[in-house]
Amino acid sequence: MVIQISKKQIAALVSSLVLLMAGMFMLGHAQLHSQAGVTTAKEKTVAVVDTLQSEVRLAVERQLVLEQVSNIFRLVKSDYMAFGGAAENELLDKAFCSKSWNELLTAVRHKESLTNTMFFEINYWSMTRNPGMIDFDEFEVTSLVLEPQKRATVTYTVYEMDTYNPAMIDLVYENGHWVIDNFHHLKYMLDLRSCMWNYIANDNLI
Repeated sequence: MVIQISKKQIAALVSSLVLLMAGMFMLGHAQLHSQAGVTTAKEKTVAVVDTLQSEVRLAVERQLVLEQVSNIFRLVKSDYMAFGGAAENELLDKAFCSKSWNELLTAVRHKESLTNTMFFEINYWSMTRNPGMIDFDEFEVTSLVLEPQKRATVTYTVYEMDTYNPAMIDLVYENGHWVIDNFHHLKYMLDLRSCMWNYIANDNLI
């Protein structure tokens, strides 16, 4: 049996196939566009969640820094009040300062011994020469970095009977605790760690 197909029928068949292929193409394109939209939405959601998590982590860590610093200087004040301004700085250094800070202090003490000189003209814990009645207040975290190493900066004010001194400390995270790594006397713009290194490197004192 022979089936004869006219040119009109062939043209209609080709037209139908073209329309079918076009429809399939449009459907596939719509599906891809839909998937891309879903992916973009997911990416945006993940980005928002990551940002919120980072902000929450920073807020929590900032509070931990403030609590640690407040507790440290509460004990410092207590020691100064108990001993009339003659608190043992070495004990405070060992308890609340970084390993690097204590190693640098040891180098300074050694240089003082070799040269018969005195480096510390002020008490960096109290930011005064003759501490008596003293208080610490207005703590504020001005810088906080969590990666690659946790570091923070806190400003505060040291109050005496008739004056006050603005101060700042740098902190690092060691062995599960925030510890002090440097002291700054903001009234005289002193970076104590830098001053200590300059003292050690000064060959004229030997």
